[in-house]
Amino acid sequence: MAPTPVSTVPTEQPTPIQYIRSPRAETYLTQDGTREWIPYCVEDKKPREGMVFKTLEKAIEFYKDREGILESEGNYEEKGKRHRKRNSKRVGCKARIIWNLNNEVGEYKLTKLFEPHNHSRTSMPYLRSSRKMTMVHKNFVNSNTRMNIGPTKSFRLFKENVGSYDNVGATIKDFMNFHRDLKEHIKGDDAKMLIENFIRKRDVFNGFYFDYSLDEHDHVSHLFWADATSRKNYSLFGEMISFDCTYDSNTYSMVLAPFIGVDHHKSCITFGVGLLSKEDAQSFEWLFRTFLNAMGNCEPRYLITNQDPAMKVAINEVFSNTRHRLCLWHIMKKVPEKVGPELKQDEGFLKLLNECVWDMEQESEEFEATWNSLMVQYNLVENGWFQHMFSIREHWIPCYFRDLRLGGILRTTSRSESENSFFINFTNPHVTLVEFYMRFESAMDAQRHKQDKLNTESIHSVPQFITPLPLEKHAAEVYTRNFFYMFQDEVYKACFRCGISSIRMEENIEIAQVMDHSRQKTSEVTFNSGNLMTSCSCELFERLGILCKYAICVLNARQVTKIPEYYILDLWTKEATKRPIFYMHGNFLEECRKMNTTTKMLGEVWSEIFNCVGLAEGNEEYLQQFLDNLRDFSKNLVEKGKCVPMTKTQEMELFFGPSASSNLNIQNPIPSKNKGKRHRIVGEKEVAIEQSQKPKRKCKACGAYDYHDSRNCPNKTTT
Repeated sequence: MAPTPVSTVPTEQPTPIQYIRSPRAETYLTQDGTREWIPYCVEDKKPREGMVFKTLEKAIEFYKDREGILESEGNYEEKGKRHRKRNSKRVGCKARIIWNLNNEVGEYKLTKLFEPHNHSRTSMPYLRSSRKMTMVHKNFVNSNTRMNIGPTKSFRLFKENVGSYDNVGATIKDFMNFHRDLKEHIKGDDAKMLIENFIRKRDVFNGFYFDYSLDEHDHVSHLFWADATSRKNYSLFGEMISFDCTYDSNTYSMVLAPFIGVDHHKSCITFGVGLLSKEDAQSFEWLFRTFLNAMGNCEPRYLITNQDPAMKVAINEVFSNTRHRLCLWHIMKKVPEKVGPELKQDEGFLKLLNECVWDMEQESEEFEATWNSLMVQYNLVENGWFQHMFSIREHWIPCYFRDLRLGGILRTTSRSESENSFFINFTNPHVTLVEFYMRFESAMDAQRHKQDKLNTESIHSVPQFITPLPLEKHAAEVYTRNFFYMFQDEVYKACFRCGISSIRMEENIEIAQVMDHSRQKTSEVTFNSGNLMTSCSCELFERLGILCKYAICVLNARQVTKIPEYYILDLWTKEATKRPIFYMHGNFLEECRKMNTTTKMLGEVWSEIFNCVGLAEGNEEYLQQFLDNLRDFSKNLVEKGKCVPMTKTQEMELFFGPSASSNLNIQNPIPSKNKGKRHRIVGEKEVAIEQSQKPKRKCKACGAYDYHDSRNCPNKTTT
């Protein structure tokens, strides 16, 4: 007997109940009072007996079976075994569809159909048969992984892209499971997969360089790589290098050790990167030698690091022509830890000390006098740390190496720490080596995109001028934007703060005394009117590579309209990256401009899709037309057999490259215990910073409002 439709008004046609969530269904009551649902759809899409399908897959796609009851349902303690409690989506639904195969014509004919379901259709989006992790989902999860975005957040972002959770087509658990499968694919072959990937990359791109070393048990202990772009950047901007280590970048706790420099925009660039299992002199020596091998054995002029003793030993062993200096920023960061609790809160002391050490224009005698005065004033004469730092002052106080052209990299370890923080944004302590490399590549893409953007801004835009001087306009023509602003600052000071107090002649050379009225400081400038050669006692050009305010003041007074060619360093100009490279063999640096054609085309496809969606978003007809076109194209690919479904392994290899298959005997690194590891002993400063972020509370023992309580009160007396 036909089911009776639920309706308050008797009608010949059943009145379907409208549901907010799609798909909709018509609800009926059977004779025994049981509700049944029949999916509501247009007539031409409703399955009917006698329909014929060319393949079973197409037939199943037309209709999906949901009939059956789990055998163990309702009996989770069977034969003495406890089973995990879980919900069942099997509800004994009898809805079914049956096809018979006609072997003569190879078609499937619909022979029987029972439509009514004994459950609401609102559960459809959560049924396994309605969920599928397509390549769109998987690629989205993998792409977000490169940006240090996990599966949970990826699921939410995907929902925002498609409009609602119902449109996602998968659950958050599906996203998490796929992310788990990615890691499972790497698992024990992590290091081997990475090395094999490097080998394949070197075979394709001659400019890619890498090396590694194994311990006595074939575990990876050292690793270094640099691509063609990094090596080119070193040839252009490698005079000065910053080197520092950071931690928590991978699951093995290997130390991340990037070689950092500064480009013609004063932005950080990466010349190469190493991963080390240990922070000892032997490891650093291996890394430094490997770095030099990658760079054609061309040593940097200056190398600035922190005070790590193992680094110092390795630097002395490897570099013969490099001048090693310590980072002033890193040293000054330690000051609060080396003074008493009262003095580290004294802003006056910290201000005076910073003025003392950072003044680049002072003479060494001035520095020593000011330093000794501060030590006496604040009772630090007997402080061992300050005594030691004064004894090695030639290695970190700027006034002792004013002849070094550090080009704004004086605070280089602060640059390193800033760049290390930049890398950490792309990684975390739980990623494998393969994942880390993928994320590192994303970080490099971001870094190089920034350089390209700055190149474009420098070439195709004009800055605002603050004076009518021709020198300022000429600087805007030749310098990159950031270095122009440095020069502009000197021009401003030359015009509004400086003046020539006296001039004398010595053998056709003008010697001018130029006063900075804001600082009451005089510098001596020599000027040759024949060749426009100019030098100043402040030695700013020797340090930064740009003319100082004193020299500009003299040039302007002599009506010089262009910066003398000698004082325009190619390093800081717009054309810096176009300089020819001679010491590297072959033409592999052309690879820096190559891009994988497929990757580029894929990006263009996605761009066009999003563009079309944006254009048609306000018109439902256009959206439907666009959707139909995409579905037709998809069906066409399937029917022509152009898109063969990939296996799970093939999908993983699509994201990570081929699985490890060579005869290389390479084992994953042994988890390290370096001094910078997360579970290290926390320093006093870090404890103080952490405490300062907490609210003070009243101690019941001493009555003071502080960061302690009665249990750890420093004034607590024991009985």
